[in-house]
Amino acid sequence: MNKTLYRKYRHMKGRCYNPNDKAYKDYGGRGISICDEWLNSYEAFEKWSLSNGFEEGLAIDRIDNDGNYEPENCRFVTAKENNQNRRSSRFFTINGQTKNLQQWCDFYGIERGAVNTRLQNGYSIEEALTKPVKKGKDKTSLIGKRFNHLVVVGYFEDKTPKDTNPRWICKCDCGNTTVVTGTRLKSGHTKSCGCLVSSSARKRMLTNNPMKNRR
Repeated sequence: MNKTLYRKYRHMKGRCYNPNDKAYKDYGGRGISICDEWLNSYEAFEKWSLSNGFEEGLAIDRIDNDGNYEPENCRFVTAKENNQNRRSSRFFTINGQTKNLQQWCDFYGIERGAVNTRLQNGYSIEEALTKPVKKGKDKTSLIGKRFNHLVVVGYFEDKTPKDTNPRWICKCDCGNTTVVTGTRLKSGHTKSCGCLVSSSARKRMLTNNPMKNRR
């Protein structure tokens, strides 16, 4: 006896015939039953299963969700495929092909959450699946890079939603930390935390006023 198959068999009977089973309302409560061949003989169910694709990790699935557990209406599928064949699954037809929403998302390579949001906002299914998804803010590409005397150590979370120029937290060679926009870092406009400017200003002051350097 295959212990895994026997557990599936017992669960199948429970959800179809035991009113105390938590899944009964979605199976036996809807009139879903098991064919006499399987109901009266676990051995018959096991023989059919082993001859029709059963493997460890697969689940038994009814092709027609309103149909019974019987050889003509059952197959073994992955958990993901089984979840996609629920009564609650939403089906859409595009160019003559009908798939559930998750299958269409996989086909177009788009996150289901984004599609759900678009559908709720009134998009057609074609628009929801094919409109390019806006990329989020880049928060990692400059981390660890050096720009003159500054090394980027993190992304600065700006609270201003309309600010389109990302800011980065930088460590200066002098030991100070400062926040600089990516544009100024890449262009070289900002080379330090300000210490270079202060040092240059002091040198100019001493050059123009030599008496200030005397003790």
